[in-house]
Amino acid sequence: MRPYHSILNVLFIALVLPGLATADLRERVAEALAVTNPNLSVESISDSPVEGIKEIKLSNGKFIYGSPGSDHVFSGRLMVFSDDTLVDLTERREKEDRAEMLQAVNPGTTITYPASGEEKYEIYVFTDTTCPYCKKFHAHMDEMNEQGITVHYLALPRSGINTPVAHDLAKIWCAEDPQAALNDAFAGQPFTQKVMPCRAPVAEQYEMAQTLGVSGTPSVFSPDGRNLGGYMSPKEVIAGINDTANIN
Repeated sequence: MRPYHSILNVLFIALVLPGLATADLRERVAEALAVTNPNLSVESISDSPVEGIKEIKLSNGKFIYGSPGSDHVFSGRLMVFSDDTLVDLTERREKEDRAEMLQAVNPGTTITYPASGEEKYEIYVFTDTTCPYCKKFHAHMDEMNEQGITVHYLALPRSGINTPVAHDLAKIWCAEDPQAALNDAFAGQPFTQKVMPCRAPVAEQYEMAQTLGVSGTPSVFSPDGRNLGGYMSPKEVIAGINDTANIN
């Protein structure tokens, strides 16, 4: 996939072509994307906080902006002054969408390690059993749970969904005891469990990761849609969740 900014550079050119000048904004963006990157599509168009400017949400979760009847669109961060500081409205919208997606995840499609005793924190983590830093993250699982952190794992085969890694993750997710199967995989032990009748959610979670903008594993999210980072120790997870400076 081409870098996001490269796509938009071509998109700008496509939108000012005379042949598209009278087309509807959604159709014009869709036609430009069909040429520059068929993997992207227009998911929705709505009013932005700026009068006369529309917010155009793309299928990868990113936003661009444009005005109906205009020959231009633009990318970047839409920001507003608030109490002498700048608030990133684009990040706020992206965070809202990420939170909505995470909250809509069916609990039965994650491999969850619940907090020991009272749950104080909750995180979603995209993982890949062949990822060294995912193994390092998982090695802290007991400590995470003891600190009151519930961890929901989502599958993200870095090599793609039609690969041996994706197949292995599907077996783990459909194992009779998914937790034990995942523990064995991170420990380098062979898969020995019975595979139960199951529709593994690997493809769906892979696609979800693309929409959320995940570029590597592990990738840690809080339920309110914040991307907390990659590999994190239990203390760093707690600090990231409690960092109210990043909550808009």
